[in-house]
Amino acid sequence: MRKIITKLILVASILVCSIASATSIKSIEILGLNVISRDSVLSYLPVEIGDDYNSQVSNQIIRSLYKTNFFKDIEVSQEAKILKIKLTENPHIKYINVTNHSNKVIEEKPLNKILKNMGFSQGKIFNKRQFDKLITQLKDTYISKGYYGINIDKNIDIDTQNRVSIKLDINEGKVAKISSMKIIGNHVFNEIDLLNLFEIGQSDFFIINFFTEKDHHSKIALDVGIESMKSLYTNAGYFNFKIDKIKTNLSENKQNIDITIQISEGSKYKIGSIKFTGNLLSHPIEKLRKLLSFNKNDIFNHKKMMQGLQNINNVFTNQGYAFSDVKVRISENTSTHTIDLNIDITPNRKVYINRITIIGNTRTKDEVIRREIGIYEGSLYSSTELNESIKKIKRLGFFSEVKIQVSKLKDIEDKINLYFSVVETQTGTFSIGFSHSNNTGASLNLGVQERNFLGTGNTLSLSLSNSKATRDVSFYFSNPYFTQNKHSISYGIFSKKLDASELELDEYKIDENGFSLGYSVPITKATRIGANLRASKRYITCGLTFSDNDHEPTQCAKKDKTELKLGLNWSNNTLNDFNFPTKGQQSNLNFSLTLPIADFRYYKLDASHKSYYPLKNDLTFSLRGNLGFAQGYDGKEFPFFKRYYGGGSSSVRGFDFNSLGVKYLNSNKAKGGELSFLTSASIILPIKLIDNNKNMRISVFVDLGSVSEKASNFDLEELRLSTGIAFSWLTPIGPLGFYAARPLIKKLGDKTKTFDFTLGTSF
Repeated sequence: MRKIITKLILVASILVCSIASATSIKSIEILGLNVISRDSVLSYLPVEIGDDYNSQVSNQIIRSLYKTNFFKDIEVSQEAKILKIKLTENPHIKYINVTNHSNKVIEEKPLNKILKNMGFSQGKIFNKRQFDKLITQLKDTYISKGYYGINIDKNIDIDTQNRVSIKLDINEGKVAKISSMKIIGNHVFNEIDLLNLFEIGQSDFFIINFFTEKDHHSKIALDVGIESMKSLYTNAGYFNFKIDKIKTNLSENKQNIDITIQISEGSKYKIGSIKFTGNLLSHPIEKLRKLLSFNKNDIFNHKKMMQGLQNINNVFTNQGYAFSDVKVRISENTSTHTIDLNIDITPNRKVYINRITIIGNTRTKDEVIRREIGIYEGSLYSSTELNESIKKIKRLGFFSEVKIQVSKLKDIEDKINLYFSVVETQTGTFSIGFSHSNNTGASLNLGVQERNFLGTGNTLSLSLSNSKATRDVSFYFSNPYFTQNKHSISYGIFSKKLDASELELDEYKIDENGFSLGYSVPITKATRIGANLRASKRYITCGLTFSDNDHEPTQCAKKDKTELKLGLNWSNNTLNDFNFPTKGQQSNLNFSLTLPIADFRYYKLDASHKSYYPLKNDLTFSLRGNLGFAQGYDGKEFPFFKRYYGGGSSSVRGFDFNSLGVKYLNSNKAKGGELSFLTSASIILPIKLIDNNKNMRISVFVDLGSVSEKASNFDLEELRLSTGIAFSWLTPIGPLGFYAARPLIKKLGDKTKTFDFTLGTSF
């Protein structure tokens, strides 16, 4: 008790002395300023005129000013109630010059951004401590990518005006190559299988390694591989899998490295009990349990567990609980090798949308984006609606990037703001000049096409094309939001002249003029149905060869001219991107019938489908299929110029354009047919050798297809198979495609084409 009283007296004495020594501040005098303003210094001071001053306040002032990094020396004193602060400024930067002998690791723009973000630009205050931090960060960046021999020479010169000139000379040296890479401690999985999880490792065959650079060491790639290995084990039940040690031995010249990864697999675990606790909001436990893709006694799978938790969380976020918290408490039973799961749910409060803001659209009107957003200001939050909205905006094809940010309101806990951030991409083209096509030869072209006309989301197309084979003048307009209920309308007029002798379809000529009108309505968020009417009048002139018995004598003898065609269509689109999808499906079904009040009488049924499935390592698997069926009716033949043809970039690649199917007698030219079949499978790969590769991709494909002369006479002998590699690049003038293909199933007389390029293609 006596000790406590003594301590209290001592503390009180210190306080009394401090109060007694404190004097008020009547004015503040700041000395030594050159670049930094007086007002700026005053804003950092923890005191102002009228406050008391003592030694404790002096220390606070010094600490506050040192934190600014503006000063290298600070003195604080008081004379006659005047607070005097004497400062020595850090020098300010006159210029910074960086010589980077290679841009392999950090390119010029990212490097400049790093310098700016760390405060190293002209006019900024130079801070030695921050400068050392910059050099360390740059070296760490190079080392993380395998450049252990990185050398940065520094030259700092301060002139008489306290201005600093900075020169950096960066020489990254050579990347360290992996001499050996081993994994020890593995028993469940083969070492080769584990090493294949890494993008880096011992050198591939030298030609392949030239492109893959597999033996180039990178800490980032090593860490990614480690995570892949952890996922492999924890998804196979090895709950206690761990990395014991990663040992790296770097050679003296820092150009070779040996890597040894030591692991402990642990035991295999199964799922034990599964319990739900917390606030379930009246959701039956059995309903929530069904959202888990595993049951008791199943092998523990970390990925499935996390997906199950996400599924449960989506139930609550779709009901407005934007910040619901679904956690799992794991209890390990080492004796039975089971994992008990306790899933605890905290919905928190319901959240409403306060404001939706669109950012980044300079050409596209807000309305075009907002009408794709399935959630509105004032409505409850829904994670599914937001995800679907992002997909729908991407499917417009107007944006290369779409992101969403959620911002809480400071004073209102149950409301949030949503920010949709977009990056616009090229949607229109204007062309005038001379072009060449493999199919039509030299052509004079004048055209304007805009899929986002004046930022309205409407499509406008005007074109004039004149070549040896074709003369095409057309106008087309489409409004996808003709009504507020998302009904769409389209219309166009056209005038075409075709000289088929230049298209290798033999000798006939067509002059055609007409118009089209279409209308469609949505059934669901992803499905539409529509109808269109197309009226035209055409004049057909057959040459002597084409009129003989070996070609089309019957149709050439007829004088049919008019056509009135009614079309019905159904479409479904769940793709996650317009240009380069990686997930989702797109299906189309079209039926068209020429009405008997005109001359031509036939019907067509066309079906198409494509699917995309994401795989590991940024790979995508794609399936594509097309089926076309057509016949004449009421005693009339299906017009020869409407037949299906196969071969070329949009069909079975590796075979020449429009070359598949039955040939005319005494000719190597295809007749076309009433039945067309095509299917294709592709593995789409990222192009990692090019840094700016988001508008490019490459695929390995297999194509299978055929064209049958009569719909009732499908012949397996007409099937053709090919394989190859294709490249697609979204350029400012449109998608550019190139492929190299080799036929696997072909017949004597088939016209093949190993290489080809197209403008306006995708896969």
